[in-house]
Amino acid sequence: ASKNHGSFFLSSCCQVVGNEKKNLPNSKEMSLWSVLVVVLLPWSSWSYCCFFPETADRCTNCQSVAESGNFCAGGQTECEANCGHVWCDGAPPVVADDDNDLVLVAPQAGGNNESVWTYGTYTTGYWDCCKPSCSNANKGQTTRYTRYCDLETGEDILDPDEESVCVGGRGAACADQQPFTFKDGVSMSFAAAAVGGASGLEGDTNCGQCYELQWTADFYTWGGGAHPDIVGWSHLVQVTNIGFDVNGFHSFDLQIPGAGQGIFNTACSQQFPGFDDGDFDCDNNYGGCSDVDGCARLPEALRAGCEWRYSEAYRWLEANGRSNNPIVRFRRIKCPDELVALSGTRSLDDDDFPEFVLDGTARPSVPPTPRPTAKPAPTAQPAPTAQPAPTAQP
Repeated sequence: ASKNHGSFFLSSCCQVVGNEKKNLPNSKEMSLWSVLVVVLLPWSSWSYCCFFPETADRCTNCQSVAESGNFCAGGQTECEANCGHVWCDGAPPVVADDDNDLVLVAPQAGGNNESVWTYGTYTTGYWDCCKPSCSNANKGQTTRYTRYCDLETGEDILDPDEESVCVGGRGAACADQQPFTFKDGVSMSFAAAAVGGASGLEGDTNCGQCYELQWTADFYTWGGGAHPDIVGWSHLVQVTNIGFDVNGFHSFDLQIPGAGQGIFNTACSQQFPGFDDGDFDCDNNYGGCSDVDGCARLPEALRAGCEWRYSEAYRWLEANGRSNNPIVRFRRIKCPDELVALSGTRSLDDDDFPEFVLDGTARPSVPPTPRPTAKPAPTAQPAPTAQPAPTAQP
């Protein structure tokens, strides 16, 4: 079975740089940049599509460039006639902002234990109680399969081949794998990777990997996006599930109780007898509960994660419909021990990526400049990922 994530085209955001490691200036080199510096880099076509700023002279100070794989980068017709942006001659710039953080607008070469930010993708939420797909055997290059729990006892299941409750088995999501706030400005959760679009996420190979998501000030033409008070804050996720039916500019489906069960809307009532199917998302399979009062309908074991959605860390629908499907920039990081303790696993190449220093600043870097994105108003919150029958993996 597949799910409908409600994915759609964003015509004025997406500068996706990728996940490969890059050579960037170190802190000493960066301290030498005291003024705005524009550096011209080699570019295969010596012309490019500029998204932002939306000014007549944007080619002289372009801050958001369509990456080579983006539709708008296909040529002047695609950029101007189809996407409504400006086609510029010459190489795209890399600019240093006032805080001396480089904003990458073109691919860079090399690599030295750095993660590169991917811009302009959006996030959603779900909780369907299904066994995570990364809990099956041979998913990704990890230390072991993702921890999952018995439908009735809640105890860990030690065999990765037990079937999911969503296909008639006993395997279910563990109730303690809910989002939580580590401190002001830093929260954590597990997530499904949205595969097949501009995010660059690939599928099973993402199992066990961790990412830092930063809520950005980007928004949609209909509204939505991140609440202003959380812009620049970090949300750390570990991938435990995969969404193969997603395309466009969706990146992560956050595992949040009460955020919507999607098509698998009967598993939670099996895991928690005595509750109706509709109690787990306030009778709204795609979008979930609209306010924190709805969390009282969930079992006590899931309420903390549901209430997190309305806390200062996320502020769901609090300010003129924000937060609502927040747009993020994200990068690969080393998995925090706090997430590994709940998932039981990490990627084998985990040490190759930078560690997020949890006792450091809650706002580790400056968020990108706000850019409105052309996107129709979604009528539903995306559903969770379809769970395969846990057969032996090749």
